[in-house]
Amino acid sequence: MRSRFLSGAAIAVGVLLLAAFGPWLAREIASLPRPGALAARSSQRVVTLEIGGMTCGGCARTVQSQIAAVKGVSTVEVRLDQRRAYVVCDRAGADTALIAAVERLGAAFLATVVAR
Repeated sequence: MRSRFLSGAAIAVGVLLLAAFGPWLAREIASLPRPGALAARSSQRVVTLEIGGMTCGGCARTVQSQIAAVKGVSTVEVRLDQRRAYVVCDRAGADTALIAAVERLGAAFLATVVAR
């Protein structure tokens, strides 16, 4: 009798959790890259830059557009709250080109490579 009650309670908790977190889980699964997209990026790498000097959203957009203009860069995401830029670029692209792009914006902007 007790095991039936526990089984019923476990099912009820599972249904409640699925109802509460199901839509979030579905969005997370849908946001995963497709296998073809990953294979297309096998010749690319991700570089994480720490950016100094960003104080507002306008600064972040300016940094993003400046990095995006560098040859070989396919995607840039700048996060103001983290003071970082995540860059997807060709493997042959030099880190110095990314740093120089940021530093061309003025003396207030500095960039260093955190991770490759």
